[in-house]
Amino acid sequence: MPNDTAQPTPFTRISTERHEGYIPIGNHAVIGDTSTVGLIAGDGSLDWLCMPQFDGDAIFAELLDRYRGGVCRVALAEPEEGERIISRRYRDRMPILETLHETPQGAIKVSDAMDLPVDGCLTRGHRVLRLIEVTDGEPEIDITVAPRPNFGAVLPHLRKDEDGLWYCDTANGEVLIETDLPLERTCGGTLRLRQKLEPKSFHYLVITYTENECGPMGEGAAWETLERVAHQWEEKLQDFDYDGPYGTYVERSLITLLLLTHADTGAVVAAPTVGLPETIGGIRNYDYRYCWLRDAAFVLNAFLDLGFTDEGTAFFRWLMEASRETAPQLGTFYDIRGRSGPDPEPLTAYEGYRGSGPVIRGNDAMDQLQLDVYGSMLYAAVCYVDNGGTLSDSECQLLQGFARVVRDQWTLPDNGLWEMPGSRRHHTYSKAMCWSALDCYVLLCERGIIEDNPEPFRQEANVIKRTVLEDAWNEERGAFMGAIGGDWLDAAVLLLPRIGIIAADDPRMVSTFEAITDELADGPYYRRYADGVDGLDGTEGTFVVCGFWAADYLARAGRCEDAARQIDGMIEGFNDLGLMAEEYDPATKQMLGNFPQGFSHAGMIAAASALRDALAKRDA
Repeated sequence: MPNDTAQPTPFTRISTERHEGYIPIGNHAVIGDTSTVGLIAGDGSLDWLCMPQFDGDAIFAELLDRYRGGVCRVALAEPEEGERIISRRYRDRMPILETLHETPQGAIKVSDAMDLPVDGCLTRGHRVLRLIEVTDGEPEIDITVAPRPNFGAVLPHLRKDEDGLWYCDTANGEVLIETDLPLERTCGGTLRLRQKLEPKSFHYLVITYTENECGPMGEGAAWETLERVAHQWEEKLQDFDYDGPYGTYVERSLITLLLLTHADTGAVVAAPTVGLPETIGGIRNYDYRYCWLRDAAFVLNAFLDLGFTDEGTAFFRWLMEASRETAPQLGTFYDIRGRSGPDPEPLTAYEGYRGSGPVIRGNDAMDQLQLDVYGSMLYAAVCYVDNGGTLSDSECQLLQGFARVVRDQWTLPDNGLWEMPGSRRHHTYSKAMCWSALDCYVLLCERGIIEDNPEPFRQEANVIKRTVLEDAWNEERGAFMGAIGGDWLDAAVLLLPRIGIIAADDPRMVSTFEAITDELADGPYYRRYADGVDGLDGTEGTFVVCGFWAADYLARAGRCEDAARQIDGMIEGFNDLGLMAEEYDPATKQMLGNFPQGFSHAGMIAAASALRDALAKRDA
């Protein structure tokens, strides 16, 4: 039975309005088991769940197709008279979702979570717990369970055993549906229930994915598992170490990064979703369930800065192992097992979120040249060492290889941080990160961590720095351009002071910030670049992490009050649970792109930490 200890976090009423049949992207909560996550909409719909890993096949995907995607919905029936009210919260300091469903006939509280490994092992398979407590009256519950394995390509056959358990097969395992409520099979591979519940009663619904035989859980074990998972999250978050501003939001961003971490390998995926559009009805519908090296330094720094050295170490070790496949060259991203991403393929069964198709599994950025990733990897190594980590001989050899690639290839054009298709360019951010790669390598050599002569790399770094600060500067525009020889602005250039290639209060950087803000900002939100720069048709929303980069810049420039106002403005775009997507549309106040986005949450942590450090420096 549930723990009745009072929780201080208030419930927040949530809208269940749909647009063209779809719940808004930002309406979702996330739960997870450190192998994969589920997304639960405000109306009680578990409408995204891939099994058994982040990049596995979808079991439920109503998020991408309202007809064929599949869903597990737990809610109250719409009352004939009166209003149905839904409100929710996370239990404090943990990703356990509690949702109140209230009607004039009665109310229920649904607690949603995923089972966590014990001693590193999920002995009973991957499990979603949906536990129901009647808190008032005799409410009429409405449950739909419609699994659609293999990305909705086939309609599953649901079978029932002698114990009343329902099963359906997937490509590599089976889904077990267990409940104490009398679900009935309807047409089309769907289970339904609509009935009144007894006052003060407790019920459970457990969805299990397993590749081996797995017996029933039972109601008592389901509630006990929920409390054990709560205790595990409490223990995990005891390591949280942050004494700066925006602590609640920093902690929720950390929890989100932990949910995006694959515990078995240490990999951190960019996002757990596929094909959520950057503009409704557009073609920018990408698969982000992989590990982007461009994110590595931000994510690693977040873990280590907040005291999560185990996760930071595991992630750094994964980075080193994954990069061996292509070393000394680096790919743009790798899957959670450290392999190059799969070839893109369309998921033809899905219409896409609000008709935004095609939905593509995989990502064609895998074959691009992105030179900034070398800086991300070398910077991550220095960050790791600065926090007490040690490098093995083989890791030192890997880093030597990366440094030599940068020394030999930094003059090449590339696709840049934003993975622009078409002709390659001499992106300013890529050049600056090449400088960072060599600067970090020199530092590792000078400390005696890597045995090599640093002088040739120092000399090349100086050449790169002059190139960035002279050739990327446009006197007429009074700003550093997005690419050498280009005439467009890039919000990533706001990171130059963070990289260390120029001071934030340098007059050139001050005017660059003003130019980027004038052209790319919409209130506190920033676009990556102007429409048409990437050669793609259409537009996109503001890119969430860029707004945090603006705050990071302001903090480093000593403009602490402005940095705080910038972060305050960004927080207004969070959902009620403190979660962020990849992009945001200030006009409609809707989230766009994949959700939740690790880059956005790592950006929040970085901006708050930069402000913390700036305040400490100012007050010293």
